[in-house]
Amino acid sequence: MTMKRMLLVVLLLFGIVFAYQVLSTQGNVLNGLTSGKNSINLNETLGPIVLSADSVIQLDRHVYSPEDTLILKITNNGNANLTTGYAFKLYRLENGRWKEVPVSLAFIEVAVVIEPGKSWEQRINLSKLKLESGHYKIEKTIIVTAPVTKMSMGIVEEAEFDVRG
Repeated sequence: MTMKRMLLVVLLLFGIVFAYQVLSTQGNVLNGLTSGKNSINLNETLGPIVLSADSVIQLDRHVYSPEDTLILKITNNGNANLTTGYAFKLYRLENGRWKEVPVSLAFIEVAVVIEPGKSWEQRINLSKLKLESGHYKIEKTIIVTAPVTKMSMGIVEEAEFDVRG
């Protein structure tokens, strides 16, 4: 093997190891944020950011009929700006597993910025989704932007609900 090929192989292996380390560290931060119930400090990743994970996303109730309007509220009790949009993913619990429900809606591509201490509501007409009775979860992607460094990181927040009727 020539010296150039050996150098290329070594650099390639180094890149793979480096990428794995970065992604696994970010995954741990994201998992802690989405599953925790306490304040989360993202200091290591973005600088001095604190989010209150138990109050980021909420629904107006837990049980809906297929014709109801679901009100999803995102509250920013942290010190960083949150940015989201109207798009969401929907899942139905089937045989103990979450199965994605196709959402055939057109979403407005607008960035909604939620400043610290503010909240935003999105109304979702469930009749347009034609949902059957069952247990569901809705997922929204939220971008957290550090107030000092202006670095950003995406998180996924979710809320569960039931449809009956």
